[in-house]
Amino acid sequence: MKKGMRLLLAAATGAAVFTSSTATALAAGSATTAVACELSADVTALTVSDAFVPLKDDATVTFEATIKSPYKLNGKALEKDVTSVKADFQRVGETAWNDATIEQVPAPPTGDHTTAPADVKVKGSFKITKDNKDGKWSVRVLVTRDGAAKEACKEVTVDPQVKFVSAAVTDPVVISTSGDTEVQVRASVIGASSVKGKLYATDGGDSIDVTLEKGNGANAWYADTYFDYSFTTGSWTLELEASRGGQSLEVKTADTFTVRKGSSKKASSKISFDVTANKVKKGKAIRLYGKVYRGSRAYSGKMVALYYKKKGGSWKFAHYVKANSTGKYSKTLKPKFDAYWRATVSGTSKTYGSKSGYEYVDVR
Repeated sequence: MKKGMRLLLAAATGAAVFTSSTATALAAGSATTAVACELSADVTALTVSDAFVPLKDDATVTFEATIKSPYKLNGKALEKDVTSVKADFQRVGETAWNDATIEQVPAPPTGDHTTAPADVKVKGSFKITKDNKDGKWSVRVLVTRDGAAKEACKEVTVDPQVKFVSAAVTDPVVISTSGDTEVQVRASVIGASSVKGKLYATDGGDSIDVTLEKGNGANAWYADTYFDYSFTTGSWTLELEASRGGQSLEVKTADTFTVRKGSSKKASSKISFDVTANKVKKGKAIRLYGKVYRGSRAYSGKMVALYYKKKGGSWKFAHYVKANSTGKYSKTLKPKFDAYWRATVSGTSKTYGSKSGYEYVDVR
């Protein structure tokens, strides 16, 4: 462990600090003796906060230990059964343990008692510097009662320092009057808890902010956005900001790409359709619903026409209904006769029309 490792000193909490030599004397064996890292009858739980190698400022890692049976009854009064709590930590594979801070078991509640509290939680902390190594670390707590110290240990993973590996944006981005163009942003970033991006025209003008989501890979991040025909053409740049624990790594030029205009063509449309019931009693209501798309995106605000057809008859118009901002539409009605139902959207100069499949409604 580097000498730059510092202690978080406890003040009002009454935290106790002990040295590596003290830990060695208290623990069975020496600090160089390999022991299993596990909890004990004295420490039944040990939880550790987010642990990572920081970019610059030291990262404080906090932990909480659950001490079993910290008090005992002396008549009707409670007194401490645990006389001392100490803690230290190390990176697995190193020989020396490093001092941590931890609270002492507080004074027992006053008054008459018939039973003693089952456990008490005490908090501790240690610091990781930018020069430390990631990987498996151990946090150890030693509990002393009746003059004997017993240890409990928890192995934790310290994540690596935030590091940019690579990024890629759809290239080229071909914008068209026929509809929006999907733009994919993909990045590989180690050790980050959040990644934000900015796509901007290199010569000034348009820009768009994106928040990347965690992908399936360990270091994979992704975001999808859309460019319309009004966006600036030419050279564009992707700028990234990867963060962890309030510290950020900025990558001014994570990737570059080109935006250009393509030929104009009509966009396709698609409409889904369903009913809440295919059999209904006369006088009862059902709902006709679905979603309309233009290309791969929702067709916001589009008018949808609902048609019906009796067996042996032809399709006849019934109702208009307007899709909402997400392309969804819905119409509630009370059918009076058996019929097939479907939905359609009309075409425009920039979009082809389309028809849905149909559903049969049996009115009884």
